[in-house]
Amino acid sequence: MTKHPAKYTNCLLPIFSKYLADSHLVLDPFAGTGKLKKIVPNAVLLEIEPEWAMMNGSIIADAQHMPLRSNIFDAICTSPTYGNRMADHFIDHQPHKNYVRNTYRHYLGRALHSNNSGRMQWGNKYKKLHINVWEECKRVLKKDGLFILNISDHIRAGKQVFVSDWHIAVLKGIGFKLIETIEVETPRQRMGKNSKLRVNCEYIFILRKGINE
Repeated sequence: MTKHPAKYTNCLLPIFSKYLADSHLVLDPFAGTGKLKKIVPNAVLLEIEPEWAMMNGSIIADAQHMPLRSNIFDAICTSPTYGNRMADHFIDHQPHKNYVRNTYRHYLGRALHSNNSGRMQWGNKYKKLHINVWEECKRVLKKDGLFILNISDHIRAGKQVFVSDWHIAVLKGIGFKLIETIEVETPRQRMGKNSKLRVNCEYIFILRKGINE
């Protein structure tokens, strides 16, 4: 069975469950191996890589072009990639450095789909893809629908990259309203040249689609 390097951390699931309690139809457009189904068994999942999609009945699809009708979901709960070094294309182990590569390509065992954000470092291509996906999320979400975003910043060249701020700015710009921000301390990866410079938490942002959108 193909593994995945970035599944939801278990401590996030009870928080998702609390906010999704009144949602009947839930979408995860970046499903990975489909861990959301542990708390929402009937969730609709989209995943671009067939090996991961088949692990939990995901629809194989590019989230930039969802094969879904407009205004049908009560909630969206998802975690996009962070634009960090997990997007590196190396596939080999590094036994002489006492670690193995924790990248999407290494775990999948082949090159990722060209539209998989898991192959994109932080930059214009990453940003363009996620703008497209958030617009699609807005389209398929009902008016006043719930949007739960799990995201984290990362360290690059010794400096913090504020990925979370960028995503929230984009979502607000297309008509979502930020309701609540939750900081969750989670185990951080301790590999690579920035192993001692990790951000302290992941974020869960609770938003709603504007009723006039």
